[in-house]
Amino acid sequence: MKTYKKIAAFILTVGITFACTDRFEDINTNPNAPEMVSADLLVSTVTSNITRTLTQEGYSDGNTITQLMAKNNFPGFGQFDWGDQGMWRFFYNILPEVNDIIEISRAEGSQNSTFEGIALTLRALCFANLTDLYVNVPYSQALAGASEGIFTPAYDSQEQVYDGVLQDLVDADAALAQGEVIAGNSGDVIYGGDASKWRKLANSLRLRYLLRISKQRDVSSEMQAIVASGNFIATNDDNAILTYSGTSNTDSWPQSTGRIGGFDEKSLCTTGLEYLTRFNDPRLDIWFDRNSAGEWVGIPIGLNQDNARVYDDANSPSRLDVNLFYFSRTDAEAFIMKASEVHFILAEAAERNFISGDAETYYNEGIRASLAYWGVGEADIDAYLTQDEVAYTDGDFELLMTQKTLALWNVDYQGWFNYRRTGMPELVAGPDNLNQDQYPVRFLYPSSEQAENETNYNAAVNAIGGDNINSKGWWETGTRY
Repeated sequence: MKTYKKIAAFILTVGITFACTDRFEDINTNPNAPEMVSADLLVSTVTSNITRTLTQEGYSDGNTITQLMAKNNFPGFGQFDWGDQGMWRFFYNILPEVNDIIEISRAEGSQNSTFEGIALTLRALCFANLTDLYVNVPYSQALAGASEGIFTPAYDSQEQVYDGVLQDLVDADAALAQGEVIAGNSGDVIYGGDASKWRKLANSLRLRYLLRISKQRDVSSEMQAIVASGNFIATNDDNAILTYSGTSNTDSWPQSTGRIGGFDEKSLCTTGLEYLTRFNDPRLDIWFDRNSAGEWVGIPIGLNQDNARVYDDANSPSRLDVNLFYFSRTDAEAFIMKASEVHFILAEAAERNFISGDAETYYNEGIRASLAYWGVGEADIDAYLTQDEVAYTDGDFELLMTQKTLALWNVDYQGWFNYRRTGMPELVAGPDNLNQDQYPVRFLYPSSEQAENETNYNAAVNAIGGDNINSKGWWETGTRY
């Protein structure tokens, strides 16, 4: 009944443990020095950890903040009761490993441009997520602890971070264009060492980030050059996906190894239900189960604990599909980026005249790629696209961004970032929200930064207008559209 595209991959389990502290002195002291660990082992650990973590964040909180899903128990995130969300610690703990791969790939005797390109792509991905989540973050000094003894790094502006991110992706493209073969086991759990596919990912991420800053800068020539090159993810065969082996808890879809009670805390959100029913969307039956009465029922975001439990008892909102997201260790996959997102990026870029091409064609291809990934047949996709509610009309950004939000199911926080840039699709804070009805735009800095990097923390807080969840970043405040 439900089929899912598989891309062969494997995960090597290695004993690399990340520190449980936010302190830069600790995270810059890397126990796995480059001369002690080979690039293939590091690539295996780094790519799998990043991909799994981003997808788990998308599943648990990214889908919530875009109101595709809501929690019926412990609903604090949907109320915007946000403390340290943990992503700061994750990225700054894994970035030294990424830098090790870069050092190994450039060192005499172990040089390899493909490993270098992979690591540059992952470094860009990590820092882009950091600045999109927190705004100003340590960048230029962030990894200088071991080499320069800088354990209280300065924060760079979001614009400076994006300059570095985009340059890393340009450099990654150049390195991967060489197509250097990785001898033996590549350790690459995403593309099996295929430099041409990593190059497509690097350029697709560049398209994502160029569009993100497009309210501040003219990005048309850069985006058009990438489109003209053809080196981007255009089909599901090139999706950046990790398929779980299911041979251990580590190598399994995370929800499948937890308790059923935790799984049952997540339900279909009323906002997501409206999208999916308006479009007569087959993904409703793929992602969710009907309730015991055989009905589709949603729950609003932002209810407090008492009201969420009362609503759940009275209405029995639809839970996530138990076979896909709980009982199977391998059917649900982890991913960095898929073709559907790229086509929606190009659709918006074409509509805004950043690139040549037809926005409707790109929009339709985005829908086709998303539905096909989730196992919908070609004839059903054709019928779906003919519906009045789905058919594209020039300039209908709300429709485009709503379909893009659906295609970004489980893709970390990308739907939220798009909402912050465009205001679409419209999202309204829930009835028991704790943010004065404002929709948040960033995470809070971890408390350890205030305690251990106070001078630089204070400078960053002053620069962004306060360490609160309503302080907008550089790319959100542009005026080009």
